Amino acid sequence: MEIIKVDESRIAATSRFAQRVFREYYNDLIGPDQSLYMAELFLSEKAIKDLIDEGAIFKLVVEDEKILGFYECKKEEKRVFLSKLYVDKPYRGNRIGKMMFEDLLEYTRSCGLNKIYLTVNKYNTPSYNIYLHLGFKVIDAVENDIGHGYIMDDYIMEYTIS
Repeated sequence: MEIIKVDESRIAATSRFAQRVFREYYNDLIGPDQSLYMAELFLSEKAIKDLIDEGAIFKLVVEDEKILGFYECKKEEKRVFLSKLYVDKPYRGNRIGKMMFEDLLEYTRSCGLNKIYLTVNKYNTPSYNIYLHLGFKVIDAVENDIGHGYIMDDYIMEYTIS
């Protein structure tokens, strides 16, 4: 198992994987219509390419060319934003998320920063609890209108590297 950075040649595969995993996870939480809308808005090939062009980094966990998980982050002025972290359902609970988090910590340190923040849906209890377990703290809450009558109702959580 290894973590690799997404380049131009891996954008299409990343998009297919990310949209499938996102929709499988979020269909029950936010409904199939909103999960489809968000997957297309944030995880299409164009969206991923645009994010990379704007400085975001996508990394995949792969084993024998099979994608098991991915995350996306972006260095900001004072901290790193963890935008996405997903593990394919059959591989959850196998420390893949922890592996990606440790890679993210290494990246954050290499940027000379010591804070990571993220947003998590207020009703996404499993992910929220994982972030609490990792040491993230809720620092705020936000509602963002993402169009088509959909709202992202999230906690903002932050982690400080000691």
